[in-house]
Amino acid sequence: MTQITHTELGAIGEVYVAHLLSTVGLQVQREGPADLVVNGLPIEVKTARLSFYRNNRRRGYQFCLKRSGKTSIKAPLVILLCYWDITSDPVAFIIPADLIGQRQKIVIPGPPWSYSGKWSIWYQKWEILASLLKEEMSTLGHQAVAIQSIDS
Repeated sequence: MTQITHTELGAIGEVYVAHLLSTVGLQVQREGPADLVVNGLPIEVKTARLSFYRNNRRRGYQFCLKRSGKTSIKAPLVILLCYWDITSDPVAFIIPADLIGQRQKIVIPGPPWSYSGKWSIWYQKWEILASLLKEEMSTLGHQAVAIQSIDS
């Protein structure tokens, strides 16, 4: 069996998040200014699998946020998915894009469920998406859709 490419893993992650959000009644489009558009809100989805980084000295999840010649993240929210096993649901970090700034990458070292570094407060923080959707919906003059939590 051949190894899944980074591009294929990215597509799998986008489909995973789209399915997860559509099952709670949100409208999800896979075309637009970002990877997904959820009830009008652009969202970037980044995926990584457990691999070596830092000259093969450490293992973790490395997310490339900006590549040479490509634009930086323009969506207000970024969902980082850590795939430790392609047959299992990934672990998610839901991070406001303004906190990421112009970083080119984010690394989650070791097992994501026991990670305690800078980005750990965003572990499974689906309520951030709910909050942004409420803001988006009130801006558009519609009744806000509430997501309390999504257990992945």
